[in-house]
Parts: sequence; C-alpha cells; structure tokens
Amino acid sequence: MAAPPHWAIATHKGGTGKSKLIELIAAAAAEKGDRVLVVDMDAQANITRRLRAQIPAEPAERRQSSLASVLERPGKGEIARVLVPSGWGGVYSERITVAPGHLDLELLALTAGQPSSSRRLLTALAGVVDDFDLVLIDCPPNLLSHLIDNAWTASDLLWVPVEPEFDAVEAARRVVERVERDRDLLNPDLAVAGFVINRFRSQLTLHKQRAEETAGIISPAAVCPVRFPELVALKNGSEFAQPMSELGTEGRAMATLGADAYAWMTTRGQMLMGAAA
Repeated sequence: MAAPPHWAIATHKGGTGKSKLIELIAAAAAEKGDRVLVVDMDAQANITRRLRAQIPAEPAERRQSSLASVLERPGKGEIARVLVPSGWGGVYSERITVAPGHLDLELLALTAGQPSSSRRLLTALAGVVDDFDLVLIDCPPNLLSHLIDNAWTASDLLWVPVEPEFDAVEAARRVVERVERDRDLLNPDLAVAGFVINRFRSQLTLHKQRAEETAGIISPAAVCPVRFPELVALKNGSEFAQPMSELGTEGRAMATLGADAYAWMTTRGQMLMGAAA
C-alpha cells in the first residue's frame, strides 16, 4: 500500500491563517470520507486545541501524551502511542486523528546536533501513516528551526497560506527561497506545491495587487483559485473550537470553500507528485 501524501502547511509569518487552513482542509477531507492525521509540530499547539484533541488535563500527563515526548528519541512508528481523535464529534471524530503539540517541542532544538535528528518525525510516523489517506503537518511560523527541519523532512509537499499584504507575501517568498536553498540537505523530493490566499477582500485594489505578486513567486498555476474571505465565522470557529459546518450560513459557506480548496490541492498535489515520480 502506497503511503498517503504528507502535506506541510508552513509560513514565515504568524497570523496568516495557517492553523485555520488545516482546520478547513481536515474537515473537508473528513466530510469527503478521507482519514486524516493532523500532526501538530507548532509548540503553541493551536491546532490541537481547535480540533478539540482529547488530551489529559494534568500538565505532566499532557506532555507525555504529546509529540514533545515522542520526538525526544523516537522508535519506528512511536507516534501511534499519542494519537487521539478530534473532539468535534460525528465524522470528524471518526476520520480526523491528532498527534498533539506541546510547548516543550521547542526544547528539541537543544538536541538538534544529534545524528539524524531531522528525521525524528519521519521515524515516528513510519508505518502508522498507512492507516490514513492524508497527513497534514502544522509547522511553527518560522524558517530556521529544528521543528521545521523535522516537518519538512517528513513532507512531500509544502503549502503556504498568504494574507494579501506586503509582509505575508514576502514571508511566502522566503519559504520558497529556503526550500530551494536547503532542499538537498533536508528532503530532495520536497516541493512547494502552492499558495492559499486568506482574508481576501475582493473590493480592495491592494489585495488584488498582492494576489498578483503571490502568483509571481512561482506561477499563477501555483495559487489556489479559492480565496478565503475574512468572516466572523472564521474567528468564531477558532475561538470556540468548532467546525465551520456548525456555524450557520457563513460557516457553511466557508466549509464549501474549504471543500473546493481541498479538491484543488488534491489535484495539484497528485500532478506534482506524479511528475516527480
């Protein structure tokens, strides 16, 4: 059985909707019938909370039940011992599984010089991923870190969320530059698959200009045609850890956009991985 695609969601700027994109894609995949493993490599553990991962309340137990303990010195497939379902209920709990993040993930940087340390996540995932149709890896919002090295080493494709403003577009450009510079050191097969534009206001000329600049980083074909607007439902979903489908008309509209984006990403991802094979 072929391994499922491993998608890293990464950016060099916080606040561009990285974790929200993972929520939307994971939900869309589950609604389609796909089984999704969400790996929270961000020490802030936002996606762990937003997906309502069922983690212990006691701090010491919470750490032992997270990626922070797994990645210290992982055995093959060891991530299986911390996997928990999403607490959203229904098909989401049945089809979305979370490898919880933890603040102590940042401490892994202290051992970054050990042999094969950038392959820890890859080792921990070995074999376990065969039970899934998609692996989503939530990366911390930076470029030069041990956690990024682990996430990208374990990934096939990298997707970059972009807010249509100057700093976010430049951050997306830096992601591409780092992949091109260090690909051979981390993962020779890693490709930047494309960009997803968030918080887009179609009436703003500046937003249209920034979208065009994003298209110039790789090519227009690398920009998702679905552009997510900034809606109250997005903020409510994150704040109250609920899927978009439960947040009224706005939320359902956003869930539909998520499904459309997932369909485009799947098609583009298959094309890129097929071309690389």
